[in-house]
Amino acid sequence: MIAGRVPAVLGVQAISFSIAPASCIIAAVVVSNRYAVDIMIRTFLWAGLALAWNIAGGYAGLISFGHAAFFGIGAYTSTILLLNFGVPPWFGMFAGALIAGCAGALLTQVCARLRGPFFILSTLAAGEVVRIAALNWRSLTGGPEGLEIPPVPSVVDMVFKSQWPYVTIMVAYMLAMFALSAWIEQARYGYYLFATRDNEDGASAIGINPSHTRTAAMALSAATTAIGGTLFAQYFLYLDPTHVISPDISFQFALICAVGGLGTASGPVFGALIIVPLSELLRGLLSQSPSGLHLVIYGIIVIIVILYFPSGVSGAIGRAASRFSPAGAFAARVQAKKYDAEA
Repeated sequence: MIAGRVPAVLGVQAISFSIAPASCIIAAVVVSNRYAVDIMIRTFLWAGLALAWNIAGGYAGLISFGHAAFFGIGAYTSTILLLNFGVPPWFGMFAGALIAGCAGALLTQVCARLRGPFFILSTLAAGEVVRIAALNWRSLTGGPEGLEIPPVPSVVDMVFKSQWPYVTIMVAYMLAMFALSAWIEQARYGYYLFATRDNEDGASAIGINPSHTRTAAMALSAATTAIGGTLFAQYFLYLDPTHVISPDISFQFALICAVGGLGTASGPVFGALIIVPLSELLRGLLSQSPSGLHLVIYGIIVIIVILYFPSGVSGAIGRAASRFSPAGAFAARVQAKKYDAEA
């Protein structure tokens, strides 16, 4: 099953790596409406963040609802370094990534014996601990009032007057995360992750250390999520614990991956291309409707997608490609067997 992953995902990866980002960039260039470009920026950012979450949740099987903590650590670390010490976010983001990576490794080691829903609940609890700490540590995080980055354009401080530099940065982040995910899927370490996720006892029997493999995956996922947190802070220029370290952010990571295709490099990209614009457009179009109506419609659409495309949008595209080529047919059969086995 592991060996079959490479031919199963290469075609869909090529599509998502070339067509999906390119179409978004073209759309962002031709659209002059600032709100539409803002949606594009959010889409690129959330695609990169979902790819970061997918390293732990998809490849390692460590479903985490505490990634908002790593997201917040990255955002607050770079912002505090910028405001208090004048450290540019270009360097501060790596400090945040280091701290978040260590936190992710520590969380995985502490919860090493937990599996399934117990591990999920432990990550959710860890995220709440970080959020409450940020709310009460006023001298460092500003407490409920949060922190505000001065809106003074500066390349050094990663603050721009135009939206286009942010488009470039977010696209670069997304493509870097996509390239990392594609590499993991074909590298030896990726096979270790898949083996540990699918059969821990079997992986141990052939000499793989499941604890070290999972810890490394969570640390890498947390570090790359923290980098996305810094980009979020520099784009919105304001942080407060209630929104930046909210469980809703962690749920959004998981939802994007589930809709697009969990455990694939292309899935989070497709998921973000659907979820982010859909949620923003429904909120805008139904702003005058009864409160919460946009969430009801949004939820119904997401449920339909998950019910009729259990392997995600990327899996559906792979099956569609099987109708046009023998290689695609083989890839689709392997992918279908994979998801049937996991179900």
